[in-house]
Amino acid sequence: MGEGEKQVTERPKRRGGGAVRGRLRRWRTKAASGSDTVWNPPTSAEQPEGRDVGTLFSEELAYGRSFLFAPFVMALGSAWWFFRPAAPFSWGLWLYWAIAVGAAVSLRNAGPVNRLGAGLVALFLSGAFLAQLETGRLATVMLDSPVTTHVTGVVDAREPTENGWRYVVRVIATDDPVIHRPPERVTLVARGKSPPVDIGGAFTGLARLSPPSGPALPGLVDFGFLSYFDGIGAVGFFYGAPDAVPGDLHTRETSRPQSIGLFMRHRVESLRDTIAGRIRAVLPDESGAFANAIITGQRRAMNDDTLDALRNAGLAHVIAISGLHMALAAGIFFSSLRLFLSFSPKAAEAIATKKLAAMAAIGAAGFYLAISGMQVSAQRAFIMLAIMLLAAVADRPAISMRNVALAGFVILAVSPSEAVGPGMQMSFAATLALIAGYSFWQRREYARPASMPAGTVIRIVMLGAFGIVLTALIGGLSTAPIAMAHFQRIAGYGLLGNLLAMPIVTFLVMPSGLLAMLAMPLNLHGPFLLAMGWGLDRVIAIAEWVDGLGGALDTSAMPRGFLLLFLVGFMLLVLLRTRLRLVGLVPMAIAFALPAFSQGDRSPLLLVSEDGALVAIVTGDTAALSKRRPPSFIFDQWQSALAISATRPPSETESNAAILKDADRFDRLDAGQITNASTALAEDIKAARTQSGMFICEKSEWCVASLPGSGLTVAQIFRPALVGPACDHADIIVSVYRPGFQACRSPGFLITPALRRQTGTLQFTVQDTDGSKSRNGNTTSSEPNPTGSCVRTHVSVTPAITAVKRQWNQHRLYNWRSDSYADPVSLPKTLDFFSGSGGSGRQACPEP
Repeated sequence: MGEGEKQVTERPKRRGGGAVRGRLRRWRTKAASGSDTVWNPPTSAEQPEGRDVGTLFSEELAYGRSFLFAPFVMALGSAWWFFRPAAPFSWGLWLYWAIAVGAAVSLRNAGPVNRLGAGLVALFLSGAFLAQLETGRLATVMLDSPVTTHVTGVVDAREPTENGWRYVVRVIATDDPVIHRPPERVTLVARGKSPPVDIGGAFTGLARLSPPSGPALPGLVDFGFLSYFDGIGAVGFFYGAPDAVPGDLHTRETSRPQSIGLFMRHRVESLRDTIAGRIRAVLPDESGAFANAIITGQRRAMNDDTLDALRNAGLAHVIAISGLHMALAAGIFFSSLRLFLSFSPKAAEAIATKKLAAMAAIGAAGFYLAISGMQVSAQRAFIMLAIMLLAAVADRPAISMRNVALAGFVILAVSPSEAVGPGMQMSFAATLALIAGYSFWQRREYARPASMPAGTVIRIVMLGAFGIVLTALIGGLSTAPIAMAHFQRIAGYGLLGNLLAMPIVTFLVMPSGLLAMLAMPLNLHGPFLLAMGWGLDRVIAIAEWVDGLGGALDTSAMPRGFLLLFLVGFMLLVLLRTRLRLVGLVPMAIAFALPAFSQGDRSPLLLVSEDGALVAIVTGDTAALSKRRPPSFIFDQWQSALAISATRPPSETESNAAILKDADRFDRLDAGQITNASTALAEDIKAARTQSGMFICEKSEWCVASLPGSGLTVAQIFRPALVGPACDHADIIVSVYRPGFQACRSPGFLITPALRRQTGTLQFTVQDTDGSKSRNGNTTSSEPNPTGSCVRTHVSVTPAITAVKRQWNQHRLYNWRSDSYADPVSLPKTLDFFSGSGGSGRQACPEP
């Protein structure tokens, strides 16, 4: 410290909020006026003990910590708006928002409590209002039901897959049949090795289109929600390769005036496609697909086994373009350009090389953002990086929590729907945890040991190794609970995987990739891509080895409130600087205690998929299935969410079904056929009661089973004409196809395609004979009838879709025949079933 300088580090033992703010104001005034008094904030060790909560709270406000919480409160408002069964306040929300903002402005000079309360309400409603604006602005048209039709469209983007191409198509027309309410943009997969359609090119082809699927279970990822906010109204595949449209139509559609946004999108996608093609030309194998995932964000060409190995080894963040990639790319570019400019003494004297390099690095990072697919993690990283580099240009401090907060404001203003997705949550959680963790470490005295001379090789190596360990540890711990909530899985050996792979990614893969991009215009990128591919092969080998250790853990679905409690506690812990931050440990501890209380009892579950093709009875960690080979897309999610480790395939036979072998599935049956089929069905249901928890299936006709503990029977019917007889013998009937009626005349509960269309996957929770609580927290009971000969069983019903009137689900109510929206079905929350000790299980209990 130079002569004449004075460092102020002491604080009064007890002062109110006004005194703290006044002191901060005086220090800032002195600093601005050139005074020789310089203030350094005290470290945690220097903060005096014994200060009350009010003083600590005032100090947090004086440090401007309330600003850091503002994006989080806005995100909570957005999430609240999205999760409501119906749009809250409808279009009157803008009025409440205006009142709240006006109140916050009028109370800006009031006391800290009033000012803070008004600000929280205004921010919360701002998040909800932004969510409403985004939903209305997009207005994505969603396909209402599956259809096979001829699609004519223009390719907006394309991406290679393992066995073909995936196109994002702007639909021009549909034919045979004509879709009355066609989506504007769809994704279509073309399998095979046919030449791909160019970006901006028009084509036609026979395609199978389906609405984006809903959650596989209540509380899991809603792909319809994601597709709505991605602007995708349907998904599907081509039957065969698409054909080029006639010349006149192609000329008319491709020469139609385009908006600036669409023109720029096509330009960027064409550039991405060109870069991806050059990478594949040099690296045609798995390492080439990996390199494309890092550089261009195109990851669908990667093998599923490789993706699983990376996830299980804790290296999934390597393929998600985020702060690591953006910082390495811009940092290497910044350092290299500044070093190059320093070679010329005249240039170094004439211009500010640091500022010039910083501005150039912003341009390089923006280019990387454009070609990487504009993922939310990349957007957050670019915004933060641009703020940091601009701060360097303005000679201001670069890295701070405020940069993260500003990035959050920008993303929430443009795409508030990202607040409920894992991308934004994990990206911001890791960034905040790393900044807070390193800041806390640097404030410790032992973070600057004096025993080792500065600049020694040993010290540099040790600090580098320690930095990798600390970064992997902090990043893994901060994002693991979010991964548990969204993906029901954590990587047990993620720290080991990062320790082994990240040095290769940092010092070989990313520098080689940047050099390849710089050399690509000169066609000199080959050697750099080969070096990058060699490094990525090592990363894949490490991921496979770590995955082989068996460290991937399925955590099962987290209970409601887990993620919210964790995030609230986490934000308090990382954003506050006084001892008040320890309050955040309380909600975090409660969050981690919730699974132990909610999963104490594992009552049997009956699951019915949205399309009705798969029915499962889950008892403990074992699932009895109605299909020997269940669809992986659905069943994999069931396995992770319910921690299923074993399966029981159905017992299949064709003996009874032989009576209907000559009849088409949708034909009407005569009285004799129905009688014979009904008798055979009743025999299978009787046999299922003796093999509780296992399906007995007649090929192409039905599958039946009995639920353990309750004696309730379920029948999955593949022939519409047999739904009526099934209603006479089973308690829960799943009709795979439309039966012509929506309810059974008998006490059975019928699940039709029309019902599943509105509810999505259905989960039935039955109770054990002791009347304990179900695994999902709904209370069920078995109440003996007063006569002593009958048992009443309550079964809770939980649909995967509860907000069918929201814009991203409203297509489920649309009727294309009448061009109108139907009223939502009234699904009961509980069902009552009656069974006697010696009867068939379907008779009603006699009155007492």
